[in-house]
Amino acid sequence: MKRILCLCHDVTDADIRRAVAHGYTHPELVKRFTGALMGPCQGRTCAESVMAAIARETGVDPASLQLPTSRPPAFAIPMGLLAADDPGPLGLEAPSPGERGDEGETA
Repeated sequence: MKRILCLCHDVTDADIRRAVAHGYTHPELVKRFTGALMGPCQGRTCAESVMAAIARETGVDPASLQLPTSRPPAFAIPMGLLAADDPGPLGLEAPSPGERGDEGETA
């Protein structure tokens, strides 16, 4: 039976098992491998079940696991804006080489 632990990113119990089997045993690494705890809820609805699954699969005491850092975006940026030729009012265009202060530098 499929058991979804993180509803935002559809992360299942099997996904956590697979992450641990690949060697991702720290909650931060499981988060990055699966996407769990990274949805719009930032783990508010799934942290307890995801952390319990990590503890069960790694054989450690759940109380010994530290919840990964939550890094919500500063503000939402529409994907179309990032893909647009004209960055619009946010000024997302890359600076020219002269504006970066790296003239004359070589790699």
